[in-house]
Amino acid sequence: MNVSGAPAENFDSRLRVPEPPGKALHTAVRDGLFAPLALVCGGLFLVLSLGSGATDVWFAWTVANPLTAITMGAGFGAAFVLFVLAALEPGWTNARIAGFAPLVLAAGGLLATNLYDGDLNPSRDVDVAGISVDVPVAGLWQLVLGLALVLTVLTLPAQLTRRADNDLDSRARTAPMPVWARVIAGIEGIGLLSAGVVFFARPEEFGSWWPWPVSVLDLRELSVLMVTVGVLILQATAEGDLRRAAVGLAALVAFAVLALIGVLFYAGDLRWESTSAWIFVAVVAVLLGTGAVGLLLLGLLRLVLPVLIAVTGAEPDTPPSTARLRELARGVRSKITPHADHGFFGPGSVTWQVWSYPTSLSVGFQRAVVVEELDPGLVASVDATRAIRTRPRTRYDRTLRYFAMVAFAGTRQTMKAADVLVKVHSVGIGIEPGSGEPYDANDPESQLWIHLTAWHSILYAYEKYGPGKLSPEEEARYWADCATAAELQTCDPADVPRDRDGVRAYFERMRPQLVGSEVARSTMDHLLHAEVMLPPIPPVHWPATLVVTTALRVATIASMPRWMRDMAGIRQSRLLDALIVPVMRLSFRLIRISRWAQLGALHLLSPSTTPVAAPILLGVPPATPEALTPAQARERYGFPQPAQAHLELRAKQRERVFSDRREPSDIGLVESEPLLGTRTR
Repeated sequence: MNVSGAPAENFDSRLRVPEPPGKALHTAVRDGLFAPLALVCGGLFLVLSLGSGATDVWFAWTVANPLTAITMGAGFGAAFVLFVLAALEPGWTNARIAGFAPLVLAAGGLLATNLYDGDLNPSRDVDVAGISVDVPVAGLWQLVLGLALVLTVLTLPAQLTRRADNDLDSRARTAPMPVWARVIAGIEGIGLLSAGVVFFARPEEFGSWWPWPVSVLDLRELSVLMVTVGVLILQATAEGDLRRAAVGLAALVAFAVLALIGVLFYAGDLRWESTSAWIFVAVVAVLLGTGAVGLLLLGLLRLVLPVLIAVTGAEPDTPPSTARLRELARGVRSKITPHADHGFFGPGSVTWQVWSYPTSLSVGFQRAVVVEELDPGLVASVDATRAIRTRPRTRYDRTLRYFAMVAFAGTRQTMKAADVLVKVHSVGIGIEPGSGEPYDANDPESQLWIHLTAWHSILYAYEKYGPGKLSPEEEARYWADCATAAELQTCDPADVPRDRDGVRAYFERMRPQLVGSEVARSTMDHLLHAEVMLPPIPPVHWPATLVVTTALRVATIASMPRWMRDMAGIRQSRLLDALIVPVMRLSFRLIRISRWAQLGALHLLSPSTTPVAAPILLGVPPATPEALTPAQARERYGFPQPAQAHLELRAKQRERVFSDRREPSDIGLVESEPLLGTRTR
């Protein structure tokens, strides 16, 4: 099923960020400051981490203990994360937490080096392609720090003097930091800043207190790191917004994890009998907790709060806060709007059992929309509107909502949606370029292909990545339900197979009619990237997002037969096919533990489907505990059979396209929005 959406001007990229409020990030800052600093910090991280025991060769001075090198390396590793994520931000508001860090880090490092009255490491001869190159490691260190200062001074004024690029309020807090979190973060920041200043000023006096042996220069450089982290935390506290602090929070997590790995690796070098060793470990653990809790709160406000708003029907424009999150979460089941009745299947049905499992509306549905593109007429209709390219998220959302309504929603609402869908599909007519034959989205054969592809894919994903195969009796009930659902389409329910062998025979009959055209291959590859279905996502969440969407792609391909992959030009090894199965089974079982986690994942893919599935997943009883057949619903609500619905409109559309050679009217699309969701998101 492909519920049409409106065409748009701009193409979605695979991963997008929300539109930045106020000033966009200046190219000079992104390319002239953050990018080179990320490269430098990444290099220093590798030098200090991998070469922690060889600082006499590869670093500006010989550190007294490898733990110093590891800890400094953790700092530069965190800085790498900070600058990379900041460079990915489109706006200054969410990147500026990284803008002033180079001043503190570079100026402090230069000052510490210049105050040192000992000897720095001499130049080293490095053999490059048989040529001996003299590398002044100490001078290179000072050059890098000086360059960081110069770049900061040269680029930041361009950013600070830039005019706002839009009318969005850059002062508005989209993910406000709770007061208690700001207080705790403020104490942490002040503590680190104060301790760093004291250690920097009196390294000889406090060196013996440090939890492992350090030189004066070692301690001063570690103090610079403490001051930098303290300033970042205080800046985040002043911002008071978790979204603006997100790149800094991710950097905190990176630093703490890397530092703790260093502690584990060089545990024997710490003076565990001293209090300072335990204080150091505790401080690093607190920093880890600060970053992790901050990102968790951001996730709750950006992911969970929208789910609560969707399922409760709360006012979406109210400013977000943790207080509102708690308010909506309190007694949430009583706030969810129930369905009018059990729909066409109801509790205890195999349809609810299969379709409510997290495999169904993720891998199962992705498989369905990918496989169906092999039908020449269908992909021609899809390509003609360009909506799958210009608005993939909207089209996917509307299509998924319709299928979820058929499975879960009340009968009146679903009958109305099915009736309107005939109008929507009246737009999907034209000439298929490959064969020159006409196509019609309301054609019974086309509708049967879409319907069976969806129901088969949902079941196949459930069995492959979920609880396993249905019993023969359950499978018979499932295909009977499939035939029932077909009564809401223009196809003939009598053509729906009633068992697995019948479904296999159907796909074999369809196989000669399927075509892996260039358009089909391109569209299938596009839809296999679930990133295009997602909303704009902050760069701090991109790594996790890519892991999940890649897993979905691999799992979807692994569920497709070889002949279908060959036709679509899709390549994936048998090893990947085998490895993804236990990964996805475990992942879906974990998601299934929390219905809220399942709703959150669904909301990311299809926000308008969330209120349809929520009453079922959360066990909210309907207003009337009854299930109807489609025939009973038609009689009660006065809807015609889909095959006989809107015949006059469909005839006018055919005349408009095939006789008048004009584009079809978009009538029905506006009418569909209250039922299937907006076409413009």
